[in-house]
Amino acid sequence: MPWVRLDDRFTSHRKIRLLSHQAFRLYVSGLCYAAENLTDGRIPAEELRIVADIKTSKAAAKELVERGLWEVHEEGGWQIHDYLEYNPAAEQVRAERQAKTARQQRWRENKKKQRPGKGTPGVDGSVDASTDASRDGGVTPAPYPSPNPVPPTEELPPYPPHAGDHLPAVHGGGQEAAAVGPDWLQPLTGAMGAASMHVPWKFKGDDLIRLHNDIKRLGIPLMVEQARRSWQSARTPVVSSRFFYDSWHAMPTPEPAPDGRPNLRAVDGPSETNEYLEDMAAIADEFRQRKMGGA
Repeated sequence: MPWVRLDDRFTSHRKIRLLSHQAFRLYVSGLCYAAENLTDGRIPAEELRIVADIKTSKAAAKELVERGLWEVHEEGGWQIHDYLEYNPAAEQVRAERQAKTARQQRWRENKKKQRPGKGTPGVDGSVDASTDASRDGGVTPAPYPSPNPVPPTEELPPYPPHAGDHLPAVHGGGQEAAAVGPDWLQPLTGAMGAASMHVPWKFKGDDLIRLHNDIKRLGIPLMVEQARRSWQSARTPVVSSRFFYDSWHAMPTPEPAPDGRPNLRAVDGPSETNEYLEDMAAIADEFRQRKMGGA
């Protein structure tokens, strides 16, 4: 499902503070309605009472127009001002849903193919007769290859990991104090520190390679925005940068903005638990398949 993005200073903005209670409710409800129904910010006139069931809905809509938060739509109804500047377009949401559905479907089909069969251990650890034959001098089946989450097309970072695969936490308030690590990593660690997210930077296995390629693929602003959302939704204190690695790596590569900067609209809200786990498993499975195919 899509999510509505609101700035943390939303309620302190002058336009919002001056709204009546009814207009405030209608405005927030309108954002939710547009995101849920993929209207690109349009509020049809016939849907106004559905958007927010308030007695003075038309007067509240007029107030929003006067405050510059809504605009009268040429085809009737209203348009939320600058909606697409802060929220993804309906076409983008549908495309991402289709890609996610296709990825999960491929994963489910691969899992069906891997269900217990001839010579394959069952769920309870049992094997069929063809596997038992190997105990009597038959051919022993080859072991499964070790999965590797790093696709073969990813590039190695220009610098080796920090000694001990660990960069300590920095408790400074500014970007310079928080910028640690190799030259290519310092923009990210500095931006995280400037956003008051001070964590130890720890690396394990191929983490450094993934992190290097994710920086090139996503860009610093997009990664910091995703980290901020994860930080705010964390149920326990974040004690390591590893808390962010999987969510960064699972993010889709954003479409470049006209000015060449990363498109922050690519940051999505969290999925439902089951869908999220399936999506992560599908991504990991694709990486394993690519690695095995390139071996």
